[in-house]
Amino acid sequence: MQNLPLVTVYIPTFNRVELLKRAVKSVQDQTYKNLEIIIVDDCSTDGTHEYLEQISKEDHRVRYFLKETNSGACVSRNIAIENAKGEFITGLDDDDYFLDIRIEKFVKYFNSCCLNKNIVFLFDNQIIKKGEREFQVKKIRDYFKKRNITKEDLIFNNYIGNQIFIKTEIIQKFGGFDPKMPMWQDLECWYNILKNTLGVAVNILEHTYVHDISHEYERISNFKIEKGVLAHKNFSEKHNILGVYKDFLYTHLYTNDPRLIDVRLLILKIKHHFNIYDLKKILFNLSKLL
Repeated sequence: MQNLPLVTVYIPTFNRVELLKRAVKSVQDQTYKNLEIIIVDDCSTDGTHEYLEQISKEDHRVRYFLKETNSGACVSRNIAIENAKGEFITGLDDDDYFLDIRIEKFVKYFNSCCLNKNIVFLFDNQIIKKGEREFQVKKIRDYFKKRNITKEDLIFNNYIGNQIFIKTEIIQKFGGFDPKMPMWQDLECWYNILKNTLGVAVNILEHTYVHDISHEYERISNFKIEKGVLAHKNFSEKHNILGVYKDFLYTHLYTNDPRLIDVRLLILKIKHHFNIYDLKKILFNLSKLL
């Protein structure tokens, strides 16, 4: 392990201790063992503190931070990023989990393909868990995603998703997650990194992250139109997104609320930035109007 880079996995959590246990175990069970696990608790009252104390004694790789005030996932993630010791870092939501090969895949890809190239970070595709035994892997759809992503691509679609694999010093340098974003925190963070590094993100074409939408707990990403409009405003102003590109950015909200859809803008979007993956998503949005 002395010759392998240390990888930090951060997990923000709040009042979901049983799901948190599953998430932590999925990191502990990784085939790649040179890890540190940083858990940041946002003032839970469900036994999370007791679990964190116990697990950190059982596994020296686990560290945790207890916040004094409830301030949201962005602040929690940033605390973990600021305190990370790993050469690389990646995140995990407390209600999701990793397949056991995830970290090994990323480290191998980075060492074989990213040296001396303008690749800033890596990502892969999600497995969607809809039921106790039902897994939906959209491999055909994912095949048509753009593999090399620039900041301009993110204006049209969040190809990356909610987690990346990156050198810790880079995400520390560019400020982590913006607490002023009521949603799109991940999208804005990825855009900000690519904007400042002038690099690209690369999809390694694996499926190693399980996104669980089957549980009864509320997800952080639950949509409210007011939050969406404010996120669009804050993102546009922070990064000086103007004109038609500001309109294209707004189309991210169409998936959340079909009442927002402007068909003419979608047609214009296709002309500016066409691929099959985007077309499928656009058609899905239009079907909600019927």
